[in-house]
Amino acid sequence: MKKSGLFGECARLLLFAKPYWKYVALAIFSMVIYTSANGIQISLIKPIVDKLLLGNTNTIVALPKIDIDQDAPSHKKPSLVKQFKKQVFHKFSFIEKLQRLATNSFTSIGVTMAIFAPIIFLSCYFQQYFRNLVMWAVVVDIRNKVCDHLLPQPLSFFENRKSGDLLSRLTNDIAVTQSGLTVLFDDILLQPLKLICGLTLAFYFSWKLSLLILIAFPAIFIPVLVMGKKIKKHGKSSLRHLSDLTDALREMFAGIRIVKAFKMEAEESREIHEISNRFFMKRMKLAKAKAINTSTSEFVYTLGLAILIILGGYVIMSKKITPGELGGFITAIGFMVITTIKKLAKGYASLQESLAGVNRVFELFAIEPAIKDHPEAVALKNIHEGISFDDVSFSYDNGKDYILKDINLTISKGEIVAIVGKSGAGKSTLINLIPRFYDPVKGSVKIDKIDIRKIKHESLLAQIAIVSQQTFLFNRSLRENILYGRKGASDEEIYSAAKSANIHDYIIDLPKGYDTVVGELGLKLSGGQRQRIAIARAILKNAPILLLDEATSSLDYESEKLVQDALNNLITGKTTIIVAHRLSTILHCDRIIVMKNGCIVEAGSHKSLMSEEGEYKRVYQLHSDTLQA
Repeated sequence: MKKSGLFGECARLLLFAKPYWKYVALAIFSMVIYTSANGIQISLIKPIVDKLLLGNTNTIVALPKIDIDQDAPSHKKPSLVKQFKKQVFHKFSFIEKLQRLATNSFTSIGVTMAIFAPIIFLSCYFQQYFRNLVMWAVVVDIRNKVCDHLLPQPLSFFENRKSGDLLSRLTNDIAVTQSGLTVLFDDILLQPLKLICGLTLAFYFSWKLSLLILIAFPAIFIPVLVMGKKIKKHGKSSLRHLSDLTDALREMFAGIRIVKAFKMEAEESREIHEISNRFFMKRMKLAKAKAINTSTSEFVYTLGLAILIILGGYVIMSKKITPGELGGFITAIGFMVITTIKKLAKGYASLQESLAGVNRVFELFAIEPAIKDHPEAVALKNIHEGISFDDVSFSYDNGKDYILKDINLTISKGEIVAIVGKSGAGKSTLINLIPRFYDPVKGSVKIDKIDIRKIKHESLLAQIAIVSQQTFLFNRSLRENILYGRKGASDEEIYSAAKSANIHDYIIDLPKGYDTVVGELGLKLSGGQRQRIAIARAILKNAPILLLDEATSSLDYESEKLVQDALNNLITGKTTIIVAHRLSTILHCDRIIVMKNGCIVEAGSHKSLMSEEGEYKRVYQLHSDTLQA
């Protein structure tokens, strides 16, 4: 059954600490020792105060009484001076014994407190160390689990969400979650131990006064519980606005060239200001709720302390309690009970705010991948026959507007097939079905007559290399970007792939060669250079199925010829599907598939298609006229 409410959410969060239960146990054990040692030290206040005050009233020295026996013989009578000295010495000898006894008592108390000093030091250190160990380990595990859960999601998941929102959940929301864990492992675990210890001491010193304190507890906790709900509500709302701000900033910096090209700095700045102001307003509502919560606890604390002093004076005057008991009671209540309640109230508010972030993180865990392995999925080790599309239809909006309509196409192993057509015809969508970036709404895509939905996704992708129209490079070295094609490849294999992609000579002329960092999104390279790095990455993978989605679109004509020669060598023996914008690059393909409005309207070789008065001939002639112009 799904847990709900504060305790359910906390329990769900604490489940992440289960692998570290030994450290949690050590932390709790250290907390118990630390709290108990502090409690024992406070309990020593009573004998200290009582000895000080009672000692001052019981050690008054009376004048010695001189007893002179008048009837005794004069030669046997002690002198007045001797008798006086004897009695004074006897009296002060008794006082000295009392003082020594008192001194010994204080020494014993001091030694006892000194013995507890290293215990308090060690227990304080270990409870903090183990708490932080578990807390940060849980934060790392949550972030890693979110990434592990998000990455298998299909492309449609990322296309339908703002990347800034996902980034905010992985950074801002997890940072808030970390604050919640701090509260859980500090205030929620440690403070109740202190509260129990403080109340135990309070009852030990005066059970009647302790009962009066317990009656006042609802006045503290009721406002805290009420404001806690508002804090959680405003906290979640502010995180949503912070997510919008993160997304706007990410988009602005990603498109900074366009911003500057169209002189839109002022407009972008204005939008950021508006989003920031909305975030500010939500944040101030949260601050108001937290301020009321904190102010209430401070008010109750001050009022309670005043009442405590008044009651203490009354019981002292009525001699119903000793000074030591009152001192110990006030210390226990003031430094352990009331201080702990204040921290619990503040911690509760922080916890409610943090749970808003926790909920946003857990929302991601609730999303199941739309594309996942079938229970009976098999591994694809080799390609024996080829690829087939059987009555495939596809829509991005669940059948409302079909991008592909009743596609039937068979591509044999080793065949080189080009797909052409106007923009929006469905070319890229068609080849995106092969690696299961999307699943068809109707029909099936098969490899070796096996529905790819029954092939393990990891093994399917291992058989496919892709060079897309939208080239992406990581802000890493050129070597690392090429190695993305196949981890563990040797330097010789990297160089060979780069040479085939016509990029090796350019790389070795750079000051740092293959260790040159390309910059964010590869902005330090030209479009053609980025495309050739992507081609080198695909060449290095050396997969049996090759998907080229306008792979040469960003190359100049000289580079295009060199890369095309390399691709001709690369595709030998591979099942290759080419989505082409430049028709001159597909003239020697085994077959050309012509698409229009999501349907296949023609198929054949370049020669056969040019002999017909169809769509291909019309598009090719239009393309040729454009080049000649």
